[in-house]
Amino acid sequence: MEFREVLKHRKSVRAYEQRPIPSNVLDRILATVRYAPSAGFTQGNEYLVLDSPEALADFWTLTDDPKDPIPDEMRSTLPPVLVLPLSNRRAYLDRYSQPDKAGFGLEDADNWPVPYWDIDAGMASMLMLLAAIDEGLAAWFFGISSGEKDLLERFSVPEQFKPIGVIALGYPAATDPLAITSSAKRRRRRPTESLMHRNGW
Repeated sequence: MEFREVLKHRKSVRAYEQRPIPSNVLDRILATVRYAPSAGFTQGNEYLVLDSPEALADFWTLTDDPKDPIPDEMRSTLPPVLVLPLSNRRAYLDRYSQPDKAGFGLEDADNWPVPYWDIDAGMASMLMLLAAIDEGLAAWFFGISSGEKDLLERFSVPEQFKPIGVIALGYPAATDPLAITSSAKRRRRRPTESLMHRNGW
């Protein structure tokens, strides 16, 4: 698929067919993170991939927000694969304490203008979202609003890693019961000219 077509097809899909993603397809999507920008070429962020029925069931049980539970109509269309991009601040601070970077003072997290460990994880996430479209899949990036601590403990995630969200991957279902209420259905995409400020505001 041409890149512009990939962009046109990128949207958040919340309903999936209950069939597995072929391992070679999933591997190609996951491999795209190697090409994401990485401050200081730190490459410190890692990814938790959940694709077994048991792991997925535990994820949904542990993160189901009692104030906003998963709707019954959505339970039969949950994605077959979840990827948690895990930001690793410690790796970035360690990298910027090495001789070729130490002069910048970025071995201290307070000196970073923005948390590049999170930004780099976000950029890697976007590559996976676009790669999924290129492979004929659908994807959805969402946050964890409940149960994060228990989730990380369940999957033995080392303490230096923090999820920036979750990427759902799978084949889109024929119908999405939640699509009608999505923000994209109720709000228009802003035109490019309203977002860009060339040479000044």
